Amino acid sequence: MPYPALTSSQAGGALTSMEVQLSDGAPTVERREDRWLVRLAGDRLAWFAASAEGARQLAIERRVLGLLAARCSFQTPRVLAVDPEGDFDVRTLVPGTADPWTVFDRVRADPRQASRIGAAVGAILIEQHTQVRASDVAGWLPRRPGWPETRDRIRPRLATIGADGDLLAKADEVLARYEAEPVSEGDRVLVHADLGLHNLAIDPASLVVRGVFDYGGAAWADRHHDFRYLLLGGEDEAMLDAALAVYEPAAGASISRRRVALYNAACALSFLAHRAGTRPEERCCGRTLAEDLAWTRQAVDRTRALAGVGP
Repeated sequence: MPYPALTSSQAGGALTSMEVQLSDGAPTVERREDRWLVRLAGDRLAWFAASAEGARQLAIERRVLGLLAARCSFQTPRVLAVDPEGDFDVRTLVPGTADPWTVFDRVRADPRQASRIGAAVGAILIEQHTQVRASDVAGWLPRRPGWPETRDRIRPRLATIGADGDLLAKADEVLARYEAEPVSEGDRVLVHADLGLHNLAIDPASLVVRGVFDYGGAAWADRHHDFRYLLLGGEDEAMLDAALAVYEPAAGASISRRRVALYNAACALSFLAHRAGTRPEERCCGRTLAEDLAWTRQAVDRTRALAGVGP
C-alpha cells in the first residue's frame, strides 16, 4: 500500500527488504506531491508512492521508461528494482546538473549555447516521437497532459494573487483557445509534457545534454507540448529555432509556433494560479510572484500577437 507518511527509517527498511544496498547513514526523504523521493548513493534514487495516484504515476512512468530504453538511444533513468506491490522502485540517475536556473541564465546570455541545447533536444524528440507507436501505449497512457490545469481550476485563483483586470481578461481568452485547440491523430505522439531545462540532465561545465528524466507526466498527446518550454522569453528564440531545425525535417512534421506559444502561455497561467496561498517573495516552482507575473504577461501577449488577437 502507498506511504502517506514516510520516515527515513521506514524508507531504509523497505529498501533493505528488497536487498537494495544503502550507504552509511539514513537516506534522505523529500516529499514531491503524490510521491516521495529518496536519494541513494551510487547515482541511484528511489521513488515511493504517497497515495494511490502516486502509485498510478509510478506504474505508468516505469512502462514509459521501459519503452524508451528499448527503442531510443538517449539516456533516461533505468529501473533497477520494483516493490512487488508496485509502491516503490529504485532507479539510476542520469548524471547532470541539478541547477536549471544557472543553466537558464547562461543560455539566456549566450544564444550559441541555447542553440546547442536546442539542437540536442530536437534530436532526442525525433526518437521519442517516432519510435513509440499508438499501439504500444493504448489503454494505459493518458491522452491529455495533466498540466496546464483546466480553465475552471486556474481562473478562480488568478484574482487572488495579483492578476489585474487586463490580465484576467486576456487569461480567459487564452485559456479558452487552449482548451478548444484541435489535435489531429497525426500530431499525437509520446510526449514528456514537462520537457525543459529542469528535466534535462546537462553537464554543468560544457552544457552538453546527457539525457532526460521525470516522465511522470507523459501522455499520448500533441507533439507541440514538448516544445513549449523551449521558449525562454524575450525576442531571441534560439533554443526553439535550433530544435525545430533538427526536428522538422527528420520527423517529417511541421511544428506550429503559434501553437507552441499558446501552450507556453497556458502553462504560465497555470503556474501563476498554482502559487495561490504563497507569499509574493516566496519562490514557487523556482519563481517569485513578480517573476511569474512577468513571464505570464510576456507569454500571454506573445500568443495573442501570433493569433492576431487584439493588443
